[in-house]
Formats: sequence, C-alpha cells, structure tokens
Amino acid sequence: MDEPTDQAEVLTGQAEIEASEIDAGEIDESFVPTARADVVEVEIEGEKVLLAGSTGRVHWLDPVSAIVWDCLDGRSRLRDIIADLVDAFGGDPEVVRTDVLRFTREVGGAGLLEGVREQVHVPGSPGGLSPGTELPPFELSDLEGRTVTSKGLRGRRLLLVNWSPACGFCRQIAPDLGELQDPLRDRGIEMLLISIGDPEPNRELADEFGLRCPVLLQEEQVDLFDGLGTPAAYLIDQEGLIASELALGATLVPDLARSLL
Repeated sequence: MDEPTDQAEVLTGQAEIEASEIDAGEIDESFVPTARADVVEVEIEGEKVLLAGSTGRVHWLDPVSAIVWDCLDGRSRLRDIIADLVDAFGGDPEVVRTDVLRFTREVGGAGLLEGVREQVHVPGSPGGLSPGTELPPFELSDLEGRTVTSKGLRGRRLLLVNWSPACGFCRQIAPDLGELQDPLRDRGIEMLLISIGDPEPNRELADEFGLRCPVLLQEEQVDLFDGLGTPAAYLIDQEGLIASELALGATLVPDLARSLL
C-alpha cells in the first residue's frame, strides 16, 4: 500500500520542481546563475565545451563566452557579474549587459543552469512561426551602419539566420554556411545573418570563415526569432512570407540551407 503513495510523492515533487523553473527568456539582471551539477567541462582544440549530463547536449564556448561562464558562480547576481566584467575589461556597459543576458539565456535554455527550464526541440515538430506567416517587421543596421528594413527586402528570397559571434554553435556551422552562400545565391536565395553583438566581432567571424553575406545587428532579438536560441533560420519568399519550417540548432540550420539546393 505504501508504493503508490511513494510514487505520488515523487510525481508531486517533480511537478513542484518544474513549476519552480523559469523560462530562459525570463532571466534578468537579478538572476543568480548556477550551473547544473551534471554539467561537465572539457577543452577541445583550445575551446571550452560544456556537456549536459542529463541530456547529452553539447555547448561550445568561444573565449569570451568561456570568461562569462566562469563568472556564473552560483552566488552573484547578473547585475554584479556585468559590473565586474565592465570594470575588468572596460567595455561599453550596455553592450556587456546585452551580451551577458543573451549568453545566460542561451545556456539556460540549453539545460545548463539550475532553475531554468530547458527549451526542448523535437525533430519533425520544430515549432516557431508557420509557413505562410508574414515576416514580422524589423529595422536594423548592417555592419556599415546602413539601415535595412524587412519591407525593403521584399522581392528577394532570403535565408534569415539568427546569429551571434559569441555562440559556439554558430562558429561550428560557419564553415558550412560559408561554402553554401554562393550556391544559394546561384539559386536566387540570399543568406542574411541577423546577429547580436558589436560590428567588430561579427566582422571578424565573417572574415575568418569567408561569410560575405549581409550581417544585420539586433540589440534584442527581432520578433521573428523571439525566445529562440542561436543559430535558427527560416526561408522567406519574395512576398515576405515564411516559406519553411523553423530550423533550430547546429544540425538543422545547415540542413535547411542544403535542402534549398
């Protein structure tokens, strides 16, 4: 007679834990980030790699992201971490704030932080906006400071990619996208990266991997990619309508690009 009661208690406990977790998008400067106990850190070819033991998901960190990760000590609020990084490296406080929040939300959604609900992606059920939905409007600057609007892109087929130079997965697929950009252009499809970060890190990553496609800078994620991690992508048709399912992650984004060839 005791076993059903024990099982019920376990289920109740699990439900309470899940209810206490927040979505990654809810992380703000008051949040105290704590790595999950099952996260394993390894170094591969000079880069730090995080492995979530419970899910097997891997997250690659570039040197800047690795510094931020090492600051997530389970005691400090993000506002204090941001202030310490500004003092240590002399960066623009608003840029540092944006980058630290983005990174923390990214690793939280990847299942690497205590108290943050993992964003689960099921192959074949990608979620996101449905094909046929109108592209949400945006107005962004490119790396040269020129303004680009969603309305001004009408009449062109676009592969829009949610991007960040601090994202290890973006760096991982950058060589593939660099090789695919010309074949895509031959098919009448222009790749366009919508990226978080300053112009210079974006320019350096593009130069390193031969990415000659336009890069647009977003301070906060545009509505098209709201709540999603990097990389993520959609195909947009000439009428400004979404023409593909959402591709999310380092496997599905290059797969979408290849499928268009």
